[in-house]
Amino acid sequence: MLHTGLIAPISELLERHRKQRPDKVAYWDAARSVTYSQLAGRTASIAAGLSGSGLREGDRIAIYLPNGVDWIEACFAGLRVGAVIVPISYDAAEAEIAYRLSDADCRTVITTPARQELVSKLARD
Repeated sequence: MLHTGLIAPISELLERHRKQRPDKVAYWDAARSVTYSQLAGRTASIAAGLSGSGLREGDRIAIYLPNGVDWIEACFAGLRVGAVIVPISYDAAEAEIAYRLSDADCRTVITTPARQELVSKLARD
């Protein structure tokens, strides 16, 4: 049986879960967990920041983060804005990162402070 009620934009699905199970843990990793209520709020806030910086529907966002809650939040926030998500493995070699950023023509890169210098270097090259 096809459950067409489950087919909806990420923002709508997050809002449903926020209302139905606000205090239930949605995702967790070794460092932290996030409830559905927190996830809805964080992704809305990040999406607003992305929109405020000029990101528009169809723009490409590279997510260059370790697997975990931060990755999920960045991905869902990008999807809320209507961006195309370009995942880059946090363990990728520099040449692969440069290729993905260039090939996808990413407008924005979401990464950790530890990798910001590398991303800036690749953007200059």
